[in-house]
Amino acid sequence: MRQSRVTSRLLVPLAALAFACSSSRPESIARVELDLPAQAQNLSGGPVAKGLVHEDADVSINVVRIGEPIALHRHLQSEEVVYLLSGEGTLQLALDTRALRAGDLVVVPRNTPHAFTPTGSGPAVVLQFFTPRFVDGDRVVEVPAK
Repeated sequence: MRQSRVTSRLLVPLAALAFACSSSRPESIARVELDLPAQAQNLSGGPVAKGLVHEDADVSINVVRIGEPIALHRHLQSEEVVYLLSGEGTLQLALDTRALRAGDLVVVPRNTPHAFTPTGSGPAVVLQFFTPRFVDGDRVVEVPAK
């Protein structure tokens, strides 16, 4: 039973994302993004660099190169879906810690504390989806307990 509930929790946001992307622009204006890990290597910026792949009223999609830890934070308005394209790292999700590698997918419900630390020899590259779309102020850094 748990497996089917987890599977349905993953499929619902991804189905909504697919619908949002496909319904937001006519098929004749579809865009294809090739080799996102290579695109991420060419992003300008510091150890963590982000490039916008797509954004509309319903969803934000970014490719992100992560070369240093991302601090524990939460999103108050958006659910975040992260697909690790290349590299590896450690995900802290609420009170659980998981090792991730290329090909892994994570669904982070809104208001759930999470952090990521790359652990491989190079940066990790992720495809990041926010639904509803990310808005300024939605990322709240957690203050460590003393």
